[in-house]
Amino acid sequence: MSDAETAPKPGHVLISSMKDEGPFILEWVAHHLVLGFDKIIVASNDCRDGTDRLLAAMDAAGYISHVPNKLKPGEIPQHAGYEKIRRQHRIDDANWLMMLDADEFLNVHIGGHRVADLTARAESDVDVIALNGMFFTSQPELNWKPGRVCPLFQKRIAIRHKANAALKTLTRAPARFRGIHNHHMVGFKGTDPLNVLWADGTRSQTKPDVPLWRQLRNGDIQTVSHRLAQYNHYGLKTWDSFRLRQDRGRGAVPETNAETARHTDDYYTERNIAAGNDSSVLRYDAQVTALMTDMLEDKKIKRRQRISEELYADLVAPYRR
Repeated sequence: MSDAETAPKPGHVLISSMKDEGPFILEWVAHHLVLGFDKIIVASNDCRDGTDRLLAAMDAAGYISHVPNKLKPGEIPQHAGYEKIRRQHRIDDANWLMMLDADEFLNVHIGGHRVADLTARAESDVDVIALNGMFFTSQPELNWKPGRVCPLFQKRIAIRHKANAALKTLTRAPARFRGIHNHHMVGFKGTDPLNVLWADGTRSQTKPDVPLWRQLRNGDIQTVSHRLAQYNHYGLKTWDSFRLRQDRGRGAVPETNAETARHTDDYYTERNIAAGNDSSVLRYDAQVTALMTDMLEDKKIKRRQRISEELYADLVAPYRR
């Protein structure tokens, strides 16, 4: 029997798909390791800023697993990346699976503020934990500079903004689903309703005859809650980073064009209106900083981090205000 077959099943697995996110990866990985994810697996595609090489260095050091995602024409980057992760790693064995983008940070408000404290609230029959976002503006920054994301951006939009109705989920026993999308799993193989635990602590059941994307992609704006947990969404960062995001294209469509473009100038303006502060994620700051310092003791990671920041600075230079 192989080591893979005898290895204990991971409790909490986090997967992601990234492109041109180099300067932000170290913090994102450190943050979610601090939260207690047992395994983090990241696919990367078509990187111009050394994201892939930084991820490879972090893989070699044992912090994550990296899956290169060479795309075929017409493939959706995120979906293709998730499927490669699924084929190459034992994520179907996980107790809980979550998908987060590089600009999304899980933030747990209960217990010891770890992911296990959140899933401990899910009774044995709960299949999905659905969380609302907390979207942050670009204020007070204008242009990108090297440094942490979470301590820098603390001004949030209105709680009941449509951006915060977007859901991210943790799914129990992912082998029961045929596919993985960036907000939730799809293609449930069973016929019974799924039991969903919401961030306000209430429960409901899915409707088996309604596609999951209609039920778990966006919630009701009027019921947005962050009582148990939230995911901090830094979807703007600075103006030049946002413009680079426009240039990079979306990961959830085969090709970004005028019809599929989502991150428009109107998107930026609408979501850049501060309605309050939220610094709750800083509860993790000391541990995240310490882990990042340890990571940078690895010479390859340190070198790839520096190169990535240099390449990223060149990429955003045309968009600086």
